[in-house]
Amino acid sequence: MSAIAVLGLGAMGHAIGARLMDAGHAVAAWNRTLGKGEDLVAAGARRAVSPADAVREAEVVITMVTDPPALEAVLFGPDGAAPAIPRDATIIEMSTVGPTAIASVAERLAPVRVLDAPVLGSVPSVLEGRLGILVGGDRDVFDRHADLLSVLGTPMYVGSSGSAAWLKLVNNAASISALVALGELLSLTDRAGLDPDVVLDSMKAGPLSSMVERWRRRFTGEEDASFFRLDLARKDLKLVFDEADAVGGHLTVTETAAARCDEAIQSGLGDQDFGAIVSFLRR
Repeated sequence: MSAIAVLGLGAMGHAIGARLMDAGHAVAAWNRTLGKGEDLVAAGARRAVSPADAVREAEVVITMVTDPPALEAVLFGPDGAAPAIPRDATIIEMSTVGPTAIASVAERLAPVRVLDAPVLGSVPSVLEGRLGILVGGDRDVFDRHADLLSVLGTPMYVGSSGSAAWLKLVNNAASISALVALGELLSLTDRAGLDPDVVLDSMKAGPLSSMVERWRRRFTGEEDASFFRLDLARKDLKLVFDEADAVGGHLTVTETAAARCDEAIQSGLGDQDFGAIVSFLRR
């Protein structure tokens, strides 16, 4: 059993805390907005009054927050975790914040060890222990915590610090760009009068097969659950643009996808699952 602090109890952080508790770990939970995580406390988690309070006796600190400013506030703001983290603890940063933020955090927290470990998947993936977890940092630190991460899913060591943060942005940009492309193409086949089921069947034989299989129930209106809001997906695109600028890259396809996401958000879809971009484009 490990003593784990979970900072950030949004949908994903809450699910992570619950999964770790089910596995027998001692969890201290903190969230910026009061009232979240009461069920975790009722199940035995310690309610922390601040990030600093949450981490004082932690062996592992997991952060799952919205963006780099939120991570900055949680770690280095008033009552932030950074000064209180035990020197022999490890921070596992599971948010989508990008490599620049990870580099800054790792530098300022040394000698505390930091792994960037953003995830591929959503709340059901956490609860079922099947997240994809990209992990960057020192290999020996990864090896030390691989069993813990395996409670949540399948950890994949991808390289030095910041590598996982890069790959999470690349994965998200690819997903959003592909969804926009698919939405535009389905709009075209709708206008041509083709049977939507036949269209989706044909696409399962092509390069978008995995996406069609994963999203088909949403495309057909049979499922409308929201696991990743469109406005958060757009936030991730801004991060990848910032990182691309830093290395002299130019993402023309992703920029087009971002513009279509902006249109959907302006129409009021920001709080819906990011898959809503497909139905928006088909309209």
